[in-house]
Amino acid sequence: MAIEPYTEPYTIIPGRRISAAEYATITDKPGWRSELDMGRIILMPTVKDPLHDWIIDNLVRRLSPYVAERKLGGLTYEQVGYNITQPDDPEESVWMPDLAFVSKNNAQRVLEARKKGDYPRLAPDLVVEVVSPSQSKADMTERAHRWLAAGTRLIWAIWPATKTVDVWQPDDPTRTLKAREQLDGLEVVPGFALAVADLFTLPFGK
Repeated sequence: MAIEPYTEPYTIIPGRRISAAEYATITDKPGWRSELDMGRIILMPTVKDPLHDWIIDNLVRRLSPYVAERKLGGLTYEQVGYNITQPDDPEESVWMPDLAFVSKNNAQRVLEARKKGDYPRLAPDLVVEVVSPSQSKADMTERAHRWLAAGTRLIWAIWPATKTVDVWQPDDPTRTLKAREQLDGLEVVPGFALAVADLFTLPFGK
């Protein structure tokens, strides 16, 4: 049975928790995006600042051809959700990163989920998040830890306000890269590198 879009019990307001399958039937409310976190829908306003998309575009224009030419895997964008529910989680979670890379080793699991109409039950190999003004360092730290626990191998959390990038890896303290430093794909996207400053280049040259 389909669920009506954002009736009261299915928002972040306390109510009945829902499954990933139920979440998949819900249409986003105009002006809002959502994720499923431990059975509850988390509402987020759509991004108003175009800098968010310009940052993602700057990265995609370098990363996408690099990945495609070497047949390393594929990229997904913020419309694609990943079921990162862990065995000891009380309820399901479906998160949607701004940009993600899935290696060819995990591609089959994504294709199988697509055939079934399910969210892929895996975490992307690389997760890229552009931090919004409403998100704190503590918010991003918790989010990074959840991604890593689910199996993500590399996280780039991009901070537009400071033009820096926090880099997270399993069993490795977070590192903060400044504009003069470079993003490194490490063993996740071997050989890929991009100057942090290039993320923040504006399309109109100012």
